[in-house]
Amino acid sequence: MVLGHHLSTTIFYFFLLSFIITTSFAQTIDSIFNSVKYRNIGPFRGGRSVAASGVIGDPMTYYMGNTGGGLWKTEDGGQLWKNISDGYFKTSSIGAVAVSESDPNIIYVGMGEHAPRAVMTSYGDGVYKSTDAGKTWKNIGLKNTQHISRVVIHPKNPNIIFVAAQGALYGPNKERGIFKSVDGGVTWNKILYVNNLTGCSELSMDYNNPLVMYAAMWEHQRLPWKVISGGSGSGLYKTTDGGSTWNQIHNGLPKEKGKMAVAVSRSNSEKVYALVESDSNKELGGLFVSNNAGKNWFKISSDHSLIQRAWYYIELFIDPTDEEKVYVLNASAQRSIDGGKNWSRITGTHGDYHDLWINPTNNKNMIIANDGGAAVSYNYGKSWSPQNRMATAQFYRINTDNLFPYNIYGGQQDNSSVKISSLALGSGGINEQNWSASAGGESAFLAFNPDNPRYVLGGSYLGTIEILDTKAKASTQIMAAPIQYLGRDSKDMKYRYNWNAPIIWSQHEKNTFYHGAQLLLKTSDNGINWSEVSPDLSNNEKEKQGKGGGPYTNEAVGAENYGTLSYVTESPHEQGVIWTATDDGVLQLTKNGGKTWELVTPKNLPETLINSIEVSPHDKATAYIATTRYKFNDYRPAIYKTTNYGKSWVKISSGIPYGAYTRVIREDTQRKNLLFAGTELGMYISWNGGKIWKPFQLNLPITPISDLKISHNDLTIATMGRSFWVLDDLGLLRQFEGNKTTFKLLTPEDAIIGNWSSQLNYSSDSFSGADDSEGVNPANGVVFYYYLPRNSKNKELSLEIKDEDGDVVRTISSISDPNYQRYPGGPSPEPILSTKAGLNRFVWDMRYQSLPGIPTAYIEGSYRGHKAMPNLYSASLKQEDKLSEVSFTILPNPLYNITKEEYLETHKFKTITEANLTDMHTRVNKLKKVQNQLIEIMKELPEEQKYMSLKSEGEAIIQQLKSWDEDMVQRKSKAYDDVENFPNKFTAEYIFLMNQNDSSIPILNSASKNRLEELNKEWMELKNRSEELIQKVIPTYNKLLWNNEIGALNVK
Repeated sequence: MVLGHHLSTTIFYFFLLSFIITTSFAQTIDSIFNSVKYRNIGPFRGGRSVAASGVIGDPMTYYMGNTGGGLWKTEDGGQLWKNISDGYFKTSSIGAVAVSESDPNIIYVGMGEHAPRAVMTSYGDGVYKSTDAGKTWKNIGLKNTQHISRVVIHPKNPNIIFVAAQGALYGPNKERGIFKSVDGGVTWNKILYVNNLTGCSELSMDYNNPLVMYAAMWEHQRLPWKVISGGSGSGLYKTTDGGSTWNQIHNGLPKEKGKMAVAVSRSNSEKVYALVESDSNKELGGLFVSNNAGKNWFKISSDHSLIQRAWYYIELFIDPTDEEKVYVLNASAQRSIDGGKNWSRITGTHGDYHDLWINPTNNKNMIIANDGGAAVSYNYGKSWSPQNRMATAQFYRINTDNLFPYNIYGGQQDNSSVKISSLALGSGGINEQNWSASAGGESAFLAFNPDNPRYVLGGSYLGTIEILDTKAKASTQIMAAPIQYLGRDSKDMKYRYNWNAPIIWSQHEKNTFYHGAQLLLKTSDNGINWSEVSPDLSNNEKEKQGKGGGPYTNEAVGAENYGTLSYVTESPHEQGVIWTATDDGVLQLTKNGGKTWELVTPKNLPETLINSIEVSPHDKATAYIATTRYKFNDYRPAIYKTTNYGKSWVKISSGIPYGAYTRVIREDTQRKNLLFAGTELGMYISWNGGKIWKPFQLNLPITPISDLKISHNDLTIATMGRSFWVLDDLGLLRQFEGNKTTFKLLTPEDAIIGNWSSQLNYSSDSFSGADDSEGVNPANGVVFYYYLPRNSKNKELSLEIKDEDGDVVRTISSISDPNYQRYPGGPSPEPILSTKAGLNRFVWDMRYQSLPGIPTAYIEGSYRGHKAMPNLYSASLKQEDKLSEVSFTILPNPLYNITKEEYLETHKFKTITEANLTDMHTRVNKLKKVQNQLIEIMKELPEEQKYMSLKSEGEAIIQQLKSWDEDMVQRKSKAYDDVENFPNKFTAEYIFLMNQNDSSIPILNSASKNRLEELNKEWMELKNRSEELIQKVIPTYNKLLWNNEIGALNVK
């Protein structure tokens, strides 16, 4: 991460460094760049979870399945969550989690979320199994089921498992229904199948007789413009022979059936409840109960809050110890203690609920899953564990400002929008102090002047939009047409907005913003007035603008609006040039600010969602679009490129596999043809304009990537389940050529003087890039990358850093100092350069050489050299006859009000004091060795008369040495709190002054200057005493020793 642009970063245009591999792409890109890390910045605010489970016999351990975030585990009741699926799962959306009651080490996870939204819904790849409580995982099949709603494990035999598969969401498939395995997932049998549009939404086992099960089958499908929930395939089924045969159990239920849930009581096998979606206009749906194991049903409640928005909810659970206590999850979580007649809400967590596990041995203990993650309760739902301990937020879009540190903006699914700092100044990580809510709501595009982002425009669904004054922390609603669109057919809307309606700030027109509906709206006065600057830019197919849901429940919140603008971007090169894209596959261009529009859709482009447009930063006529047809059950990637304003297009998706459908493409701002693609399955990169793509996942977890932005020489990433991530190393990628092997030090990005810490200050190939509780800061220092053609452990490698005048600032070696001695209160060891073959990373902390200590004296203070001042620097990497050199800049911190003269004054102060301290400690250590030698000589001198004067004089010198040493250093201090017990001596006073002037903002005050004068006067006296000893007393005594045929004292 750097501020601004520096000359050194332009060098690559003229000299692309040759490194990495002997044959082009012979290794995977991920293995080549193993030392490069994405970093997770948060926010730590839970995202959507539809699956959760506890563990019988272990009330502290729970599992949470996220939609896009993978599987997480807590072993302390929800205080800390850790991901346990990274590195094993190939997709990231969890639909079901089940832990064996007979062996808690055995866990089954069904992939593909079962609450299928029109946006932010990801498919899965079958079932994963762990036999070691989540340490390792193996995929055990059913990969084509796509969405799994429940996994049920036999209570006594964990090899017998049942999987309720909802199947493909956007089209017919046969891999749905109920599957059974009797060998732990080695083989599978489909035991209930209705038709290719009907899957199983719920499966409930009678734990008193595991041969008995109840299944809710659901006919459903999503079209891009409608959710279909219900049909002839929906029904309730029962088996009494472990799934060999099934019978419908509909007596008393409505004929019209949509989505349903079913649950059999653990405390009374005759009591079964069913939650049924049916014709909402006829009030046919509701909660039904059977007192004879499903033979007959009667309705117990028609409460709309139990069955509203059925396709997204319909979740039903029974207390394991009380058949009359029933839980229904919907937008709210509700409990009935009288068999469903009356209901009370359970509060204290996020809303929109999808799963509940109640401990069979303690009904006060439960875990609930909702759109904010999972939460644990031990007191019957009166209080819950926090949901701000996991970075699983789902973000739709991303934007950045130009402040320092720069901020990242985006709308979080079912939450507020977020503004979060890219680094936490004065801290070791990015936490709640570094982020806040921003404008708009969950689906917000956020737009603002990046140089002055006081006013932020943010939208939400159905066209609502506000302008937030971030200084006043207050907002104004500025909707173009304040019409209540909830419940309306989209054809009856004045403005038809996408769920994720685009809002952009104009780079060319002052105080101007654009907002996309089915046409483009413009304001130049912060939303006081809006004007239409285009006709309808979509296909405007009225047959696709009817009710958003059916046949029994309408859905009209805006996610099913179709024929809407999905993306709008302004050319960075030319005023008035605006590109627009729609969710039904129409691309249009204006070159005159909207006066006229030209259709520039690629020929033969099928009906598709055009999710992003990228105008090349290098060529005004070149643009890219990322398209996806996942809403047509087509998971092929599809990226297109034009070099002539859309007159012709070329598809450039080669290398991106099926399943990794494409949501976004960006081109690097400095290296032409360096492209990044965000897909459903992660990140891809191309160095040749999209001709060939390669996976570029590195340490980034498998998660859908929804948006990318390149700014501040960083790649910022919005994900659908793992919050925001940042890649700080674009300077490295810009230098990649990929077809040669050379000993090379690469040009580092410029670094900023600053005060923060980070795990990335150190190099570790195993670092995940994420922290358990807060976002990760960028490295604080100059990040060097260097390439070694072969492992060279036995050959010294050195990195020498010099200032603008050629003076050495720091030298780092690959060989540790053999004379280094570790002791409490002493200096830290010097860092070591890696010598492994391939790409290596080293972070210079911008400090001068470390200072020597005094073994074994504990001195309260730091031995670090001072920080280098803002200036030009050079670095050279040497090994035997090989040499590679680069230059770079340390930049001033824009928040520090420090002049160059003030930096220089502090630099001189520190340089002088560090030289003095080095001299002091060198003298102390030297004379201490002499003192020890002399003590040993005194012990060994014979008691004869001729040695008495020699001995007497030697003991006098020892006293002189001790006296001087005791004035210089407190050797009684051996541990941390000793400094409170024993008075400090001279060098401790000197280090204290030095450390007091090692501030984040390095300004030297008068008191420090005066104190230095005082100490330097003392030092001159002490130094003169040491000189007397070194130059006169010891040499004179050495002559006496030689005259008495005794070896001389070593003063070196």
